[in-house]
Amino acid sequence: MPMKRNDSLHTFAMEAAFAHDDEGTAHSSPSSVVGVMQNAKSTFPGIVTAHQLARSLDVILEPRGFKKETTLLATSFCCDEVNRDLEDELRDAYGQNFSFGGIGGFPFSGCTAVGALCHHLPKDGQCLIVYGPHVGIDFDGVIGKVNRRGHQGSGACCNTGLASLEYVKAVNEGKIIHSSDPSDPMNAQQVFVNAALLEHSDILLQAENPSVELPNVMFDCVDALLKRILDKCLPRDLPLGVPVALLGGVQVNTPEGTPEYFLPKKFTIVNNKGEVVDDLLSELIDEGNKDIKAVLMSKRLKERTEKAQEGLVEVPVDLF
Repeated sequence: MPMKRNDSLHTFAMEAAFAHDDEGTAHSSPSSVVGVMQNAKSTFPGIVTAHQLARSLDVILEPRGFKKETTLLATSFCCDEVNRDLEDELRDAYGQNFSFGGIGGFPFSGCTAVGALCHHLPKDGQCLIVYGPHVGIDFDGVIGKVNRRGHQGSGACCNTGLASLEYVKAVNEGKIIHSSDPSDPMNAQQVFVNAALLEHSDILLQAENPSVELPNVMFDCVDALLKRILDKCLPRDLPLGVPVALLGGVQVNTPEGTPEYFLPKKFTIVNNKGEVVDDLLSELIDEGNKDIKAVLMSKRLKERTEKAQEGLVEVPVDLF
């Protein structure tokens, strides 16, 4: 990409992220929808659909005391509109959510927001925090792009991550880009993301497919920042005995007409000191990949059996 020495960070980011917008296939077909689903599962093994994720969380957490009516949902997702589908699924299960994420899914609201979150918990309640970056897959199977409503072809997803990836490449090549002061809110979040990814430049630049490696690197950065925040807030802001479920991963955005996915990478329950008391990642992946039809049939059979048994009266054997 041609670049003048005095390019601003904003100019560079916009050109890097949107240079290939509205390219590729614009409309779906049965084969392209199937192709997106197959590509998502092969590229990101262990992914679960957004709907299955919400169902599985309830199945796993409810027996551990996370009741829907007393669990406060909190999310740290990118502000991109394509990330709202997963949030909607989670809200359908747990009600309103406390949102503290910025671009790329980084918890930029920091300690003030998380401290407030701890004080917003219902009495005798619990907390579920779901966080992480996102990546798109378009109808042509391109990782790092997604088909958006009202556009021809597809566009960058996540544009924050892709702009940062190009920034890392440019810095590695010795190019100079004028970055704004990190204390200036005009572009502070992008400046932070660029700096965070620079620390992982070796991994990104040596990756076979940087667009696939990018969301994994971004997750590590998001996870590290959230840990810093929790280390600062806990146990001071969180009442004794209140459990927090932490689910971190990568949203996999797909075109309209195909399922939205989530790749779980961490799923633990911590106490008010931030100490892990239960690791549930493998259980979530197993539950999330169950045959939903078989699950529903089993649930309906159980409900019918229980209903049929309601009218039965137990008769002692010794009466005969």
